[in-house]
Amino acid sequence: MADDQRPGDLYERDFYLWTQRQAEALRAEAKRRPGSNEVDWDHVAEEIEDMGGRDVRECFSRVRTILENLYKLAWTARGEPVGGWRTTVLTQRQDLQDALTATIRAKVDDELERLHLGAIARATSAFETEEPAAPRDVSVRWTLAQILGEEDDPLR
Repeated sequence: MADDQRPGDLYERDFYLWTQRQAEALRAEAKRRPGSNEVDWDHVAEEIEDMGGRDVRECFSRVRTILENLYKLAWTARGEPVGGWRTTVLTQRQDLQDALTATIRAKVDDELERLHLGAIARATSAFETEEPAAPRDVSVRWTLAQILGEEDDPLR
């Protein structure tokens, strides 16, 4: 078995991918040994798979929150609550980096346009009451590296 395929190593490096592979292995075992004991293999596999799915949903939510605040920062003409929006971006970045694995990063990257659209909708809704006259450029997009502050940080 290749080094990157040992379950213990993968568990530490990419929990999401580990959950997906474990669910797959449990389903394969259930097919090999149907009715071998009282374990509800299909539901156990589904629960393990869902554990990884929660991490993906968490990362999507954090990216959407970062984007919403980046749009607010880009659109506002006011001095405050800019500090709060910046703090939210920094906090969400740190928490996102804690949950982000290589596999989840690729999933987030694949969904980035959809995440931008959700963030635009939320930021627009806030601005309709807070700054209705502020111009809003909804064509702006940030890469995942920018969202994470790894390159061309929009906060600078």
